[in-house]
Amino acid sequence: MSQVDAIFRHGVFEPLEPVNLNEEQRVRLNIQPAGKESLITWLNRVRLLQASVIARKGYLPDSTAEISADRMR
Repeated sequence: MSQVDAIFRHGVFEPLEPVNLNEEQRVRLNIQPAGKESLITWLNRVRLLQASVIARKGYLPDSTAEISADRMR
């Protein structure tokens, strides 16, 4: 692995794709801000990740109607 896009959030770098590293494995980061084109790349990666989760786990049930009915009681 030579490059991974990540988001810096709450003091932690969060990779935008699987990194295949052992837990607590030390790594060296070279920080370079991503440009606007990378946002589209990130969105495409998120969509691929979402599709892989749905393929493995299926869709989560939509409980919006039940929540709404419960709040109306």
